[in-house]
Amino acid sequence: MTSLALLIDFGSTFTKVTAVDIDRPRLIGRAQSPSTIDRDVTDGLLAALSQLRTVSPELSGLPRDDLDGLERVFVRASSSAAGGLKIVVVGLVPGLTVQAANAAALGAGAKVVGTFGFKLNDDAMAEIEALEPDMVLLTGGTDGGDRATIVHNAARIARAPLMVPVIAAGNARAAGDIARAFGAAGKDVIIVDNVMPAAGIVRPRAAQAAIRELFMQRITDAKGLDRIKDHVPVVLPTPMAVQKAAELGAEGLDGIPGCGELMLVDVGGATTDVYSIGDGQPRGKDMIPASLPEPHSKRTVEGDLGLRFNARTILARAGADRFWEDFAATFPEIDADRAEVLDFVAAVSAETGRVPGCDWQFAADAVMARTAVDIAIQRHVGSAEPYFSSGGTVDLVSGKDMTQTPLLIGTGGVFTYNPFAERVLTGSGPGPDHRRVLRPIRPRIFTDRDYVLHAIGLLADSHAGVAMDLFQAHFPAAGPPGLHADHAHHGAMAGDDTCCA
Repeated sequence: MTSLALLIDFGSTFTKVTAVDIDRPRLIGRAQSPSTIDRDVTDGLLAALSQLRTVSPELSGLPRDDLDGLERVFVRASSSAAGGLKIVVVGLVPGLTVQAANAAALGAGAKVVGTFGFKLNDDAMAEIEALEPDMVLLTGGTDGGDRATIVHNAARIARAPLMVPVIAAGNARAAGDIARAFGAAGKDVIIVDNVMPAAGIVRPRAAQAAIRELFMQRITDAKGLDRIKDHVPVVLPTPMAVQKAAELGAEGLDGIPGCGELMLVDVGGATTDVYSIGDGQPRGKDMIPASLPEPHSKRTVEGDLGLRFNARTILARAGADRFWEDFAATFPEIDADRAEVLDFVAAVSAETGRVPGCDWQFAADAVMARTAVDIAIQRHVGSAEPYFSSGGTVDLVSGKDMTQTPLLIGTGGVFTYNPFAERVLTGSGPGPDHRRVLRPIRPRIFTDRDYVLHAIGLLADSHAGVAMDLFQAHFPAAGPPGLHADHAHHGAMAGDDTCCA
């Protein structure tokens, strides 16, 4: 079993295990079982391993009653804190350092619950405390620029009753004053490199590394994973594992070209996340950048677009009439009652563990996912606004221009378990506002039916070649643009029940 890798994702709802042969890079199989975080995380993992043993003779030697046998295989895991790690971002100017700090926090797998600019006052501090963040990311000022704001904010946060980690990633010349402010309050602060050391330059890596380390510590403590750390190293937040997979697939390795610019949408029960890999520079000759440069690897999180916790919100965003029209147009072969479909959407919002049980319910889930994807992509990409001058009209571009992105990938439960998964992304092309919203125009479309992206991300650092082979096998950058490029399953699957959360 020395060639076997087990890649585990401890989710809030399900514990998922993917088995990979790392000598002959291929997916052997995967399984999942309800997570048992509330009692002993080992129980859910052993249940998933039990399912995997039935998939292939190669997996028959997996542990049965405890995890002692795992030392014979390569094991890595990802997870996420319940509801996502909540971060409050404090910066200098909302459009500049706050934007850079948001990019750092989201790229590290966190969930930004509040952003604050300028000098914090009593009202702002009260609001921050009410948000109950898990962490504060303090930024502000380029290196050698404004010091007064970040020092003022550091002092306010240090004196506050907040007992959460604080990462300072602002003006390097203010580091001493920041450290003294927290020291005087008897609190620790982690000081890292500035997220925006100079105007127009964003460097989020140091802040992301610090957030990731604290994130993993919180996950380990909160989910009881410390009890199994000798057998199962939890090395990444799940969103960061997915992002690593996207980066590897887009950029490739030495001697192995990647597929180039891509966009990835992860649709879950609580959020819809969008990732884009690419420079996002304006494509048109009359397009002028009008905002801070975007990260080459960007992630956004839409906390109001989860297929379960926010089903009613998704319906409200679309409107009942438009939602039903989309259902009827996308699924003309399904005879369904409008009231029944809308009632189902309301029901899954109230009962988040509910899963579809028949074709029209799967179709309703797919339309919810289509709506969530459409809104999430629109929020993620850049926009162009016409500017009229004496020299003619130009478009001022804010954010990433992703119009020429050649590849769009969908991942998440709806793409793994819904029989209509291929229809979720077909509605994500250009709309009537395509000249203003800079979304992909005619990308090739792939779905992560084998839920392999998180496994690829977990292998990216230690077995980059294996991870690259898996990406190319599951997402071959070929086929005519604009069509669903499905692929055969590369391994047997256990536990493929009708789950979409």
